[in-house]
Amino acid sequence: MLKAIKTHFHPLTKIEKQRQNIQISKTVSPELKQLLATPLLPPETLLQEVSFLVLDFETTGLNFEKDSLLSIGNIQMKQNKIDMDTAAHCYVDNNQEIKAESAIINHITPQMLIEGDRLDEAMNRLFSKMIGKVVMAHGAVIERGFIQSYLQKKYGLETLPVIWLDTLKVEKHLTFHQKATALELQLNDVRNRYGLPKYNAHNALVDAISTAELYLAQKSKIFGQSAKIATLGDMCNRATCSG
Repeated sequence: MLKAIKTHFHPLTKIEKQRQNIQISKTVSPELKQLLATPLLPPETLLQEVSFLVLDFETTGLNFEKDSLLSIGNIQMKQNKIDMDTAAHCYVDNNQEIKAESAIINHITPQMLIEGDRLDEAMNRLFSKMIGKVVMAHGAVIERGFIQSYLQKKYGLETLPVIWLDTLKVEKHLTFHQKATALELQLNDVRNRYGLPKYNAHNALVDAISTAELYLAQKSKIFGQSAKIATLGDMCNRATCSG
């Protein structure tokens, strides 16, 4: 009885209710329509049975309305294994202007975008991969923001009810009493604390793989020997998952 009550009021249950109540426009792409029509994983799902899609975006800036998406990296993970066969990276050609300051950081030039995917194509491929998965990113506000901005402009859709797990929020939970600074929560700095290898940052696929590895280290630290019986709801109770 108590378990049923906890499930009923769990944040993941709320996201699923949002999905059930969303009005799907006839204009949405088949990929997005299928994503919105697919039930989300319940809180009691074992973490080791959860399929993740780990994302990273490179952009011209952090303003979702004015800046542009330049590249997408993603990889899938299940049963505590990162599936390198699913590693994918694409540049996005949307007639955007590259800022000099962003090119210095991510080394993406206009020439690289010429052969890139159109934004609609890249997004629809992403939506297809999200089906049945928990979406993960480090500092997911960036990825969520650009996806939401796209959906609002393209379809007038105000929310995308999928489950997001943010490894930055997980680390904030773990370092709450240490009051870690924003700098100390950057992906490479967090990985360094776990003894994970240092990779070249600011490549979307490399950062997606880096995030997947970090999650596995965080999960082990949180649950230890109990990891096999830990649930998706347990993880979200320790680091708020969002929809």
